Amino acid sequence: MRVWLGIAALLWLGLFPAAQASEDWHYTLRPGDSLWKVCLRFAQQPEACWRQLADHNHLTDPHALRPGDSLRVSIDWLKEKPIPARLEAVTGEVMLYPAAGGEPRPVSTGDTVQFGDALETGADGSARIHFADQSDVSIKPSSLLVVTRYRRFLDQPGERTELRLERGNIRNRVTPLTSDEASFEVYTPGAVAAVRGTEYYLGVDGAETTRNEVISGQVDVGARGTTREVEGGFATLAQVDESPMAPVPLLPAPTVELTVSHTGAVAVWPTQAEADHYWVEWYQQPDNRLLGQQRLEAGHWQQDLPVGEYRLLVRAVDGHGLRGHENWRDIVVTPAPPPPPPEPPAPPEEKPRWDLWVFVGAAAMLLAL
Repeated sequence: MRVWLGIAALLWLGLFPAAQASEDWHYTLRPGDSLWKVCLRFAQQPEACWRQLADHNHLTDPHALRPGDSLRVSIDWLKEKPIPARLEAVTGEVMLYPAAGGEPRPVSTGDTVQFGDALETGADGSARIHFADQSDVSIKPSSLLVVTRYRRFLDQPGERTELRLERGNIRNRVTPLTSDEASFEVYTPGAVAAVRGTEYYLGVDGAETTRNEVISGQVDVGARGTTREVEGGFATLAQVDESPMAPVPLLPAPTVELTVSHTGAVAVWPTQAEADHYWVEWYQQPDNRLLGQQRLEAGHWQQDLPVGEYRLLVRAVDGHGLRGHENWRDIVVTPAPPPPPPEPPAPPEEKPRWDLWVFVGAAAMLLAL
């Protein structure tokens, strides 16, 4: 419980985003916009909205607004309600610390996440956040992620998604962004990663080293005034108070030979000279629920599995702790065939027939036994 209470204290001290962000939608003004046009487009009652909007944003001269300025719009005024982010594939211990205050609580699949909420996974916990634009963030075990802001309206440009990874690991699958004003950014203690549609991993270890591995697309990793453009198939890392290192290629995906039985699976792969160790994760299908993860020093993995469908992920890890290309393998464990039916009982043996001839004097008698 010390970990949970420690994070709750951070929330109360204001080190994480404030709760009031959850009540407003932030709209970025476009050329030709005015308070009246914004209200006419989005508000349930446009006639009253524009005055309320000016007061809500403390505007003394609404005509001084310019494209690029941000307006806070109360969600209660909107005719289109925002689409919340939802949790999927929750496994093990996952705690939510509400931005609005209150006691931390465990979460389950289907729960919603608000602006400023923090999610912490235990050693056996994991979860996936699904956003309105179909982007996903998978939170790995022993991680702490703050959901600062996320896109909630599908047809509005300029909506931002901002997350803060305090520690642990996440895997992001970001839907390509169609607006120049839109962004998807993840902050860590030592860097910021900004993307415009990609799949990538981000991790923060105990030494507050940020590691970024890009599977596809591009991620811009910035720290200490230096930004590295990391393309798919490359990775970088950034120490606290240091610039990110130049991107390096990901190690090749291991060539995995998989053997599946009726009770589990065995995977083997050749040793890679550049690999320091290997990282393995296995998931239950069809909801892609993380069942386990393991660091391996050699190319051998074995796991008992009940009947069902699974996916196995194997990656080589270099000396910097950067995990390489992915090798995903499907596993289907089928029931063992039923035992063969018992042999039918043998027919009863027929007793041998004996013929006995009895001679009595000159006569003979045949007795059948």
